Amino acid sequence: MAIVLRLLHGLPIVCIDVVFSGRRLRLENVLLDTGSSGTILDADKVAEIGVKPEGTDRTAIIHGVGGTEIVFTKWFDAVALGDWTVKECKVEIGAMDYGIEIDGILGFDFIRTAGLIIDTNKMQVYASLHF
Repeated sequence: MAIVLRLLHGLPIVCIDVVFSGRRLRLENVLLDTGSSGTILDADKVAEIGVKPEGTDRTAIIHGVGGTEIVFTKWFDAVALGDWTVKECKVEIGAMDYGIEIDGILGFDFIRTAGLIIDTNKMQVYASLHF
């Protein structure tokens, strides 16, 4: 099954489902980004399923095209793009104030683990045959 890529400000956007402590949330506007080493989600969005910073969380300063921000790390039960699910997925949580309204960034960590192929001619994402 292929996932259709949508464009938002010329960027590839997908819809994902995340599960944290057994609670599921659909995020409609997630940037599919091979240039981001990790996956990051908007703190305000995932707060709906109980994701919040705690004293034991690992924090980091990340740098990217959108600027610099402080994030905290959580382990999610699962992150899913269509039929492809990565279980026990490490996710960074931050403000995501990048000037465009996105719910998160699905990074290379997920893309590689799920064995995804991005076809920009057909504007689709699908899994490699060996996955």
